[in-house]
Amino acid sequence: MAKAYDPRPAATRLAAVQAIYELDMIDAPVDDVLASFTAERWKAADEDVREEMARPKPELLKELVNGTATHGADIEAALLPAMRGERELDDMEKVMQAILRTAVYELLERRSVPAKTVIGAYTSVADAFFDEDGQQVKLIAGILNTVARQIRRDEFAPAGEPLAGQD
Repeated sequence: MAKAYDPRPAATRLAAVQAIYELDMIDAPVDDVLASFTAERWKAADEDVREEMARPKPELLKELVNGTATHGADIEAALLPAMRGERELDDMEKVMQAILRTAVYELLERRSVPAKTVIGAYTSVADAFFDEDGQQVKLIAGILNTVARQIRRDEFAPAGEPLAGQD
């Protein structure tokens, strides 16, 4: 029997990107932003929307936001080679930065989640923000694919073939 789809991880990733964006914009303490997301924002959404809305998983939200906020140097180091000739990360729209940084944190630190799942999840998050011509979504997907192939090479090697540099 197929496992039922759980929308909460997608809602959590979207909320994490929003929280990282907010941290970048208002320079608030991480705990304050997390408290706002877990206590106030989703409560308000429950009151305003009659249909069932997926709520973020609180522990995963905390992990993604805290991890992204505290692993900035590692995230930047992983992103830098993937940018090759693209705009600098700091020159991108803040929401693009938040998506990329949160996704790269997850690629670096949540190895139990397959890289292709992470890329697909954050491409969907990007699609929620950018839907005009899809160029930002394609750029985000391309950067994440490049990062994933560098830091999770084992997930992209063809079956039966050694990874580059391994004999």
